[in-house]
Amino acid sequence: MNDFLNVLMSLQLPFALIPVLTFTSLPAVMNDFANGLFWKVAGGLLILLICCINMYFVVAYVMSLNHMALYIGAAVLSVIYLSFVAYLSWLCLIALGVSFLACGKTVSVTRTLLMEESPSPTAK
Repeated sequence: MNDFLNVLMSLQLPFALIPVLTFTSLPAVMNDFANGLFWKVAGGLLILLICCINMYFVVAYVMSLNHMALYIGAAVLSVIYLSFVAYLSWLCLIALGVSFLACGKTVSVTRTLLMEESPSPTAK
């Protein structure tokens, strides 16, 4: 049971790492502290490495169960999981400026500053 919980916890990593990379790389959110190109690429490669290692351990765990129904269930859940991780990665890349991936309507992530006007002097 402990192995199963470890596998589940490791599968949650992309859902934390991908949004963190996205938000820390957006100048509209982080201003001067946004990640540069090197850190965007290095962070993306690190996330890819972590996801590959996690998938290896998931496959090794499922193979140790030795039951066909569990293989089929794991395959269906893996397709759903990998589809959602791919969707998050796609959104991350669009937010980071890879515009050719954006199909159709594009959304700009910016901050809107509302300026208050000072009251005009009243005429006497």
